[in-house]
Formats: sequence, structure tokens, C-alpha cells
Amino acid sequence: MDEDFLNSVLERILELKSFEKKTVFSISTTTKQEDSAYLTPIRVCKDFVLAGCIIFDQKNLSSLLGKIDGSVDIILCDSEKTIPLHAKELNHAPVEKSEKVTISDVGFQTIKKSDIFEFKPNDLTVNAAWCFLSQRMKYLSGKKICILGAGNIGSKLALKLVECGAEICIYRRNMEKGNLIINGLNLIRPESVNTKIQFYSDAAQASSMADVLIGTSSGFPIIDENIVNNLRRDCLIIDLGKNNLTKNAIKIATEYSMNIYRTDVSPAIESFVYELLKTQDILKHSCGKKHLDFCSIVSGGYFGGCGDIVVDSIGSPNRVLGVAQGNGVLKQVLNATDKDNIKKLKDYFTIE
Repeated sequence: MDEDFLNSVLERILELKSFEKKTVFSISTTTKQEDSAYLTPIRVCKDFVLAGCIIFDQKNLSSLLGKIDGSVDIILCDSEKTIPLHAKELNHAPVEKSEKVTISDVGFQTIKKSDIFEFKPNDLTVNAAWCFLSQRMKYLSGKKICILGAGNIGSKLALKLVECGAEICIYRRNMEKGNLIINGLNLIRPESVNTKIQFYSDAAQASSMADVLIGTSSGFPIIDENIVNNLRRDCLIIDLGKNNLTKNAIKIATEYSMNIYRTDVSPAIESFVYELLKTQDILKHSCGKKHLDFCSIVSGGYFGGCGDIVVDSIGSPNRVLGVAQGNGVLKQVLNATDKDNIKKLKDYFTIE
């Protein structure tokens, strides 16, 4: 990671600050190693602005983290992919020699000023793809969806889609691993789901008559002209990895006026940050149990005992959500003591 890239990161952070919103910066890597690190686009949201970088040279990762620590409000660190990092490459040398660690491992040891959270880029990609398909196809039940590649993204997406009743056909070059993965997915698939995930050893056969064709390989052009020629002309083609289509495949698909998409992860990462901020707020201000003279109140997901009143926030309740039964659910029928405690609670906190 050279000085020019570090400077470009700092320049991007200055851009983020110019929006006068909460600033978020993500650091992640990809399975496909590329020649140099690069920045991701700025995404402007209602309450925050977000950008990030994809890195491949981890030797100066702690230097990068040190440069941005305190310069942004939130730093998101990739917790999915391991990277080779020797202890001597870290300022604190906290990891054992030659141990592979994630970016988040290093981040939590380095970041002292900004808020830091783990994030899983692959899961965001899966969620974005699922949401896109659900809305683009109107509904997924009965649709034939072919996924070429059964790695982390392809497998997770297959499970989400089959749970919606879609007919999932998967191709993976390694037949042995492919069969093991599909058998595992079908084992954990809910019994109430009528459809199953099918494994194919031939990509063209798997994609035949598909409503949607998804490539999930990392940098390998798995969708070629032969596959495209055998597709239905109204089939949606989605490149969910990188460079999943050959040049001839793109040319032929274009000639047939077929739709090719690169799923936009913006909705997924934006909603993820909102989820982080809301969870952070709950844990800081409203999660827990509070004892009053006449009863106890709980909120923020805290497990209530029998008779505890569940409210929206133990710090300053505005709503009563119910009375805990003591086994993780709310009482369906309240007794006289429950009703009396709720009345006292509403009077105590002036809740209407």
C-alpha cells in the first residue's frame, strides 16, 4: 500500500466531512487479488455518508487504520476474509507468528478513537441480490433460478431463494464439493419448503429454461456464449461476482436484448449501517432491566422475568409493550397484579 493511496484515502475522507453528516468508512478485501487497492464510491444517505476501500496489500494495514482513526465517526472492518499477516507487521504484535487474521482482528487492536464495527461484505451482497430479485421478479415462488458457483455467496443466496419457493439449480466445477454443499443446504432447508436445491455437473444444463442466471465466481468468466445462446431471451443475467461473463457472452446477450445486471449493494449497506446505529443506541440507552418500587421493567430485548413489564426504553418509557411471561414471550392474559402495575407505571412516567 503506497503513500499515494493513503493520501487518496485522506482526500476521500475530507470529501465525506464536507457533507456535514455522520461519516462512515469501510475497509474490506476480496477473494480475487488485484494489482492495487482502490476506493469505493461515496454513498450519501439521510443521516450519514459512507465510502470505503478494497485493499490487497495488508502489510501497512495498521498504518491505514492509524491514518483514519478519529478522522471518521465509524469504521467498518471486514470480518469475513482472512489475510496473511505476521505479528511483526503490527505495532502491538498481538497475533501469533504466521497466523491468518481478518481485517477486523487488526482493526479492533488498532482503532482507539472512532467507533469500530465488524461487517460481512458477502452477506450484504447476498441480501442486496435477494431484495433485487424479489422486487424485479415480483415474487420468487415457482421461478427457476440458476446459480453458477456454489461458494460463500452462491450457497447463501441459494438458501434464501429456495426458502421463497424458487426452483434452484446450482453448478460448481468441483462436483464432489458441489454435491456436499447442496446436500448440506437441503438438510437445513425448512421442511415446510416444497422445493429443493438441485446440483448439476453441466452449466448449460443447469441454466436451461432459467428465469434468472446468476454468476457468482470470483474473477472467473463462468458464463460463456454457449450458455447465453441456450438461455430464454427473457432470462435475467446477473454478474454477482467479478467478470463472470466472457466478452462474447456479453456481445451475444446484448444482441438478443437480454438484461444484464450488476446488483447494487447500496440499499444493503445503507440499511446495515442504520441497523448498527439503532443497535448501538439500544445497547447504550435502553437495553436492560430496571427495578421500581412496585415492579421491574425491561427493554431492548432483555429477557424479562414473570411479571416484568416490557417497555420501549427503561431510561424513559413512552410505551408499554406487554408483560413478560418469564419464558421469552409476552402474557396473552393479564392478571389483576399485572394490570395494576401497568397503571402505576403509566402514572409514574406519565404514559398515555
